[in-house]
Amino acid sequence: MATWQFDLCFNPVGAAAPINSKDGWEAIPLPPSVAYRVQEDLAHYFGPPWLMLDAWIVFGPENGNRVDLLFESDGSAGVYVRCDTRDDGPQFLVLITDLARIHQSNFYSPSTKELIEPDRWQIQAAMTRSMSTSWS
Repeated sequence: MATWQFDLCFNPVGAAAPINSKDGWEAIPLPPSVAYRVQEDLAHYFGPPWLMLDAWIVFGPENGNRVDLLFESDGSAGVYVRCDTRDDGPQFLVLITDLARIHQSNFYSPSTKELIEPDRWQIQAAMTRSMSTSWS
């Protein structure tokens, strides 16, 4: 992971956090109906997505703030958020926290291995913790 990025994923309220293993981690997929509504909301704010690979769409630029949806064969999708720590503006964090609340999700941070409430201040605090441990 580049030093400028901080990754999160949507994690349904009440669900356990994803398991970190030596092979990595994977988001808990949102049900198809929720994944579709998240996709519609993202298209409203970002415009049409671009295709990274089959079943993997991206809203936003490759090297900046973005949201990725990775679809499963049943239509469910993991929702991954990449925050650009170089961006001082609050707009992206406000947008993703609003979307998470609307779609009854928290966030999971693989770098800090914690569940985070959909609040931009809590995300910024987790970013700070992540950056301080990566320099240790």
